[in-house]
Amino acid sequence: QSKPNFGGLATAASGAAPSFSIAPQHPPGASLFGAAAAAAATGDIPVLFGAAKPINKLPVTVLSGFLGAGKTTLLQHILTNREGLKVALIVNDMSEINVDAALVESGDYQLSRTEEKLVEMSNGCICCTLREDLLKEITDLAKSNKFDYLVIESTGVSEPLPVAETFTFEGDDGHSLDKVATLDTMVTVCDGFNLLRELETQESLLSRDMAAYEGDDRSIAHLLVDQIEFADVILLNKCDLLDAQGKAKVHHLLKELNPTAIVHETTRSKIALEHVINTGRFSMDKASTHKGWLTEAREGEHTPETLEYGIGSFVYRSRKPLHPQRLFELVKRREEELGKGVIRSKGFVWLATRPVFMGVWSQAGAVLELRGGDPWWAAVDVLMWPEGMEEDMKNGGVWDEEYGDRQQEIVFIGQDLDRERVTKKIDACLLTDEEMKGE
Repeated sequence: QSKPNFGGLATAASGAAPSFSIAPQHPPGASLFGAAAAAAATGDIPVLFGAAKPINKLPVTVLSGFLGAGKTTLLQHILTNREGLKVALIVNDMSEINVDAALVESGDYQLSRTEEKLVEMSNGCICCTLREDLLKEITDLAKSNKFDYLVIESTGVSEPLPVAETFTFEGDDGHSLDKVATLDTMVTVCDGFNLLRELETQESLLSRDMAAYEGDDRSIAHLLVDQIEFADVILLNKCDLLDAQGKAKVHHLLKELNPTAIVHETTRSKIALEHVINTGRFSMDKASTHKGWLTEAREGEHTPETLEYGIGSFVYRSRKPLHPQRLFELVKRREEELGKGVIRSKGFVWLATRPVFMGVWSQAGAVLELRGGDPWWAAVDVLMWPEGMEEDMKNGGVWDEEYGDRQQEIVFIGQDLDRERVTKKIDACLLTDEEMKGE
């Protein structure tokens, strides 16, 4: 996980950022946020920053999605259907001029410049270079006690995980966002018409002039998968451009990539607000583990209705280490050897030449990354193990008396997967019995 960059940042929000409002049907904190209102009434909400009155925690929805998926359209839809809520907005754009903020302001709804507020954050990305600015803006909005809800539209090249992490960071004054705001829903908007095509590309953000920072070498396919896997709610957008079979195929692929997210099929990002605002679906404890992609690996193979559309998954496991040279040869010819149907694969690998550290396997579309990971627990002194770790690994089938927790465990997700072929090809990269004996 990336670390926050708090050095030398300047607030990029426009000093003349407009404020606007449509008269609410109820005051902040009423009815929709009954629990928060009750807490305020009983004095359970702390007084922070030396304020004279308590601060109601501001619920937040974060909108993610690749460029052109429909995030700004969704934002406009929220504004025109806010149901009396006073909604603050933070709109992030990579360029010096915040085009998305201008589009929001030029919508065909009537604006009155009183209490609601649009904050522009430009010329940077809130998942990296503008994270401290984001921290400050959310804190200021929450302390104002003027708003029922905050919606953050991140730039199309943002990963949602670092944005969520911002809620755990402390600012210069020592306070963290979780004292004044609560992350409620992570929404990812997907371009259903182009998703499969983009997952197959080998292009990077840099090659399309979309890099968020100097040295940004992320692939488009990996970014898309990161945005999908971390979502609580996914909008499968542009469904009007898909036939029934194509829509079902993409829908089931999204469910394979993120089994716990709710997927809504939309056209022009139109959706009832209750599905993207105040859902209560985000869990920081769950998000910090970020193991949604490994649900299949922990709970067994999935035998779903997705087979009708050729979308499926399986988990490859083995207690033998991989021969690095044979693995290298396989990776060089991966598409030819494993087939074109593998859309996503991710897991842990054990290399024969690396008995201490696990390898991390991460493939999205045409791009595969293999890198070093944490030490295997078998290589760590048991005195350093967390309490209960040994029992958990043994009860969970993770521990082997001879090899400890060292193993191959890779989830494969794709279309028309040839499980037998993939298994056979990876098996051929394992050490033979003779090599295991050192012969």
